Amino acid sequence: MALVNAFNAKPRADKLSSYWSDEALAGLRGRVKTFYIAAQGERCCYCARHLATTFHRSWDLDHIVDRAKYPWFLFTPENLAASCPECNLAKTNKEVLKNPGRKTYPNHTDAFRLVHPHFDNYEDHIHKDGFVYVPKTDKGKFTIVLCDLLRFAVRYIDWGKNASDRRFEDDVDAAFGSDGTAAGVAVDKVAAELARLDLE
Repeated sequence: MALVNAFNAKPRADKLSSYWSDEALAGLRGRVKTFYIAAQGERCCYCARHLATTFHRSWDLDHIVDRAKYPWFLFTPENLAASCPECNLAKTNKEVLKNPGRKTYPNHTDAFRLVHPHFDNYEDHIHKDGFVYVPKTDKGKFTIVLCDLLRFAVRYIDWGKNASDRRFEDDVDAAFGSDGTAAGVAVDKVAAELARLDLE
């Protein structure tokens, strides 16, 4: 804790994101990752998939607000969460704050463009049914695109390349009801909306 306190006591200009990788913090990083994996029930904070493991190499400890842009939030507990490596890689360093350049960490949902793992209820923003992710809100749409959650559907559709394989269609029907036509229209509408979503 002394290392964290020493960092937090520095002037803002002297707080560097590279400090996160300091070997002296290895134990702390491990403990924090273990905490968030357990607190999240072994589910990625972005795709909500259950990874069914606590093995650290299967997880990333993500800084929700990019640590390179905002190193002064390096040790803010609300800025840390456990994610799968694929979601974290897709998210990279994209801006998630509605008011870029903040000096204090926001403590409410309205300050964020994405579904925040500490301030939002995931199900309020994204409907997940198997491999189908359907946005309920603008934050849901942003998160789906930001973390490339459509990658699961792309992989699912490609499985087998067999016209008789209806697993993806069955998941879509489950997500939208039993009417396949309505599901197709809804998916087309969501795809069109996502294509227009500007991540910048």
